[in-house]
Amino acid sequence: MTTKYVTISKAASIVGEKVFILKNWETEFQEFLSIERDVNNSRIITAEQIEIFRKIKSFKDNHLDTHTIKQLLVNHGAVQQDSSTDKGIDNQSLEEIKDSLQKITEFIESHQMKEVLDIKNHLNVLEHNVVESVNQKIVETATLQTEVSRIEFSDVQDMISNLSDTSEQERERYQQELRKERDIIQRQTDEREERFLAFLKQYQERQERAKQGSKLSFSMLKQYIPFVTSSKT
Repeated sequence: MTTKYVTISKAASIVGEKVFILKNWETEFQEFLSIERDVNNSRIITAEQIEIFRKIKSFKDNHLDTHTIKQLLVNHGAVQQDSSTDKGIDNQSLEEIKDSLQKITEFIESHQMKEVLDIKNHLNVLEHNVVESVNQKIVETATLQTEVSRIEFSDVQDMISNLSDTSEQERERYQQELRKERDIIQRQTDEREERFLAFLKQYQERQERAKQGSKLSFSMLKQYIPFVTSSKT
């Protein structure tokens, strides 16, 4: 039976990717994709190669790195070879390996897995929104503090000007009261700044914990895949 070939443009349409992406994957995964060319030096793609492209796309869409994708492709190819040559592996072991690989694939493509892989995007959106909110709050707080200080110190200046009509003793008393008032205003300003800095520190700590949790999820996934495949071979 003659093998059916399609052009790389048709293959890209079937896989759902652009042509240049498939060409990049041909180079990146050249040990799995040995694509022939016709008399016009155009790539001709087989159905098996299209299936490999589909698997690569699925793994890429789930944000797996190149090393992990190659490992999964190797494991898949090893199962096919063992099933055709039947060297030293009984049917029960072969079925267990197939079942393990199927579970890994289903887990990678599952809705729950996609939600885990989307945590980083959600964190980035959340961080962007919070940063914008914090920046706006900083501008509003700074503007308010400037306006309040201007009004308060303007009032203080007016009071100082009016002291020229009072006696020396009253002037001293007023100056002491004004110094106390300035100290109170300064303390209030410092307290507002300390509360705001404490808010920023708590926010950064929450963001760090969220990022650490996301990294832990990726690390556990990478450790799980080789453990399952190696324990069944």
